[in-house]
Amino acid sequence: MCNDRALIEHAVMLLLVEAPTGWTHLHAEFEPSSPGAPAAASATTPDGHPSPMDVPAEVLENLAEHQHRAAAAGAPWRRLILDCHSDGRLAVRTEPAKMPALRRSLVLVLTALTVGCLVAAAVVFAVDWRWGPPPRVEVAALPDPPPRQKETFAVISRWIDAENHADVARMRTLICTHPAPSVLSWLSSLQDYGQRQGLLVLDAVTRFRDAGSQVWVTVAVRVRPLSESQQQEVAAAQQEGGFFADEYTLDDDGTGLKVCDLSVVPG
Repeated sequence: MCNDRALIEHAVMLLLVEAPTGWTHLHAEFEPSSPGAPAAASATTPDGHPSPMDVPAEVLENLAEHQHRAAAAGAPWRRLILDCHSDGRLAVRTEPAKMPALRRSLVLVLTALTVGCLVAAAVVFAVDWRWGPPPRVEVAALPDPPPRQKETFAVISRWIDAENHADVARMRTLICTHPAPSVLSWLSSLQDYGQRQGLLVLDAVTRFRDAGSQVWVTVAVRVRPLSESQQQEVAAAQQEGGFFADEYTLDDDGTGLKVCDLSVVPG
């Protein structure tokens, strides 16, 4: 298998930009060398229904290049299939190109991400060759994120929803006993002026560290700008995939995780 992971990482990031708000699962299949329909993608919306997605031309260009390099490396593939989940799980596998009977093989590529699906995430490929006819694609189930990571994602989801509605009262129920000045300052700003910059769309966890009583997490978000300055920032971010990174520190006060500190990662 071609080791140029950056091509697939970039293709995934470009595809996620097209995902609808609140998506939970994204499924896509690509056949760059097919003369017919070389790509099909859909995203599962919160109501559980699949919604067709447009596939940017640059996604196909990246995967066509990966296919070319894989063939040159002696591991040709015909179809690439990916499944991405909003909690950070990503599975990518390939189906082999047609080969003589004694040379048929199955290439299974699994990519495990703490965020998976995002800017600057680490992607690790494990390749398993299985010889002998007939070849079959086998899907390996990836483990669910740890319960604390799921809890953290849920807390931040509620926090962002309240933030988008400038619901300071609800946000105060989600903060720890002794929040950092950055939290108090943001609550004060929302209280006085409302949400005037942009609406956040939480996509995935990209970093997660659990120290028991305290959790540090970085999440990837998209922004729907409400101000001209925010619109300019979003336009600039589109050149790098369209995502912003927010960092949160959460404390466990015995009743669950609460937000204690937050910051926007420059980039």
